Amino acid sequence: MIKLVLSDLDSTLIWRPDHVVTPFALDAIHAAQAAGVHFVPCTGRIYRDLPRMFAGDEAACATAVTSNGQLVYLDGELVEKVPIAREALLAVADELASVDDAYLVVEYGGEKVAVGADLDFVLAHPDNFWLVETAVPVVPEESCYKANVRVVGSYERCQEVAAALAEARPELDFVCPMPGTPHIDLTPHGFGKDHGGDFLMRRLGLTPEEVCCFGDAENDLAVLRHYPHSVAVANAVPAVRECARWHIGSADEEAVAHALLDIAEATAAGRMPSFMGA
Repeated sequence: MIKLVLSDLDSTLIWRPDHVVTPFALDAIHAAQAAGVHFVPCTGRIYRDLPRMFAGDEAACATAVTSNGQLVYLDGELVEKVPIAREALLAVADELASVDDAYLVVEYGGEKVAVGADLDFVLAHPDNFWLVETAVPVVPEESCYKANVRVVGSYERCQEVAAALAEARPELDFVCPMPGTPHIDLTPHGFGKDHGGDFLMRRLGLTPEEVCCFGDAENDLAVLRHYPHSVAVANAVPAVRECARWHIGSADEEAVAHALLDIAEATAAGRMPSFMGA
């Protein structure tokens, strides 16, 4: 039976342009929870974003894997945190000093700040630097649990920047988490959402066979490769579709919500879900 669901959000569970789940999806989440299934948003976003994305329904997102596994919450309590080394962030900022279309963005205390950037340039590109209203000359000294590189250009240019940074700074991983969006997530090398998933799995006393994970993009590959019951939505990037064991419809068809209802019914009946061939 499935007892733990790890679901990516953007373009997986959520398809609307306002990045908010539908009432149908919320009902499916609560049905799964009522059947004894732990539903866990598993996302590159930070925890502060989740209540808005779940339409104010904090019960639907109280347990979460955020910042690509660096921050883990259980029933609303922060139970695990893994920072990015400041020395690594300083090195990234140095690499980007000679790049005129990309800047490091770090988050501290809920504020996103661009490092070494011209603030006028940042403010002139709000679509690329969403929610960034401050620039600082160097990486702050506080521990950082969320960092990315924002690129003012095409998605192809974003992939070029990510590849160059990965070659120059092997102590970090650089992943483009949203297809078509020029945005690069930074995490410690070899680190991913699977770290948060395993932390919760152990805390809840579960096994990998009781875990189901859903995803669509590159930053989901770590978790999809890690668990036997991995699921790709139809709109996933090719690498995710190839990696996943199971396949369902697209995000805009509410495929994950329908799968959650299937999981709820199956777990309550003591069997595996029908979309897994059961």
